[in-house]
Amino acid sequence: MKTLSIAPEQLLTILLGQPVTLRLDYTGLLLLAAEKNKQRNLPSEMAACIIYIDNRQITFVSLVHPFKVHSHFDMCQTDDNHIHREPYNWFGPQSLVIEKKLKDFSMSYDGPLNSDGNIPREFIPDNIAEPVILSDKYWQDYTQFVNDPDHSFAAQIKPMFKQQ
Repeated sequence: MKTLSIAPEQLLTILLGQPVTLRLDYTGLLLLAAEKNKQRNLPSEMAACIIYIDNRQITFVSLVHPFKVHSHFDMCQTDDNHIHREPYNWFGPQSLVIEKKLKDFSMSYDGPLNSDGNIPREFIPDNIAEPVILSDKYWQDYTQFVNDPDHSFAAQIKPMFKQQ
């Protein structure tokens, strides 16, 4: 897939669902990545999402699982085997719904707890636990690409669910 590295602020704006215009004469699907940068708490050289671009207007298609992409000044080609689409946009409202489902389940749960005081995984329905596990994996991998010299960003990323 054709890949374009852009400023991380622009990339995050797209991931959050805000409009952005790219000054690019290209039509079709495009993998977007954060360009190499040293800005604190922002991703660097990380593939992030697939968009559709037409007439310099973009439509968000899918978040992708973070992976290393070397910055280029022009578009480059990325092997499709490296691209794994996420089933949810962890920056969007879907993630809030997933968190709420887990919270609601936890509030109504009255069964046994493990030694840490958590609900054992086998008692959490798959339709609640599996999206949370995917979210936790995404955010743990995302932090590997963030410029975080003192690890303060990574410290804020707390897994919602610990698989036992």
